[in-house]
Amino acid sequence: MREMLEQYLERIIAITVSTEMDLLPIPPEDTTRLEYSRMRMARILTAYQLFVHRELFQPLQASGDATDVECARQLKAECGALAEAVRTHTRKWSTQEPAVMWDEYRPAELGLIERIRQHILRVRAGAERLDRDAVPTGLLRAETVPPAASESYLRQMARTSL
Repeated sequence: MREMLEQYLERIIAITVSTEMDLLPIPPEDTTRLEYSRMRMARILTAYQLFVHRELFQPLQASGDATDVECARQLKAECGALAEAVRTHTRKWSTQEPAVMWDEYRPAELGLIERIRQHILRVRAGAERLDRDAVPTGLLRAETVPPAASESYLRQMARTSL
């Protein structure tokens, strides 16, 4: 489960980094790339949402631990709200021209990217809870997030955050 989760998260991160790079030029050089990124994000988030609800949120809810159950409830609600925000954003900007409304589009896109990044951090924390629950007490793994995954995310954020 954890490996597949990290694959989803890394794809999502890659889209956010690419989109940030496309948002740097003012005015934008190629809004076609922005449209492509929005569509890619909408598709990957749909698949990701199905995966995390089944593989992360349901097991956390079923764990019986009150903290796990609350974590799952919050993550599930946040995931649904994020997916809806991405769909709304994608619908709006598929009928508008971002270059014409750049002063509105750019902050909206950057805000959505930040919201996605914050969600990723919380989902990873939820996955760590599930990892701890799966290991007998006293045998907790020293590392629950593959170092390459978390390092690449932090490096990408540090290099590309606007």
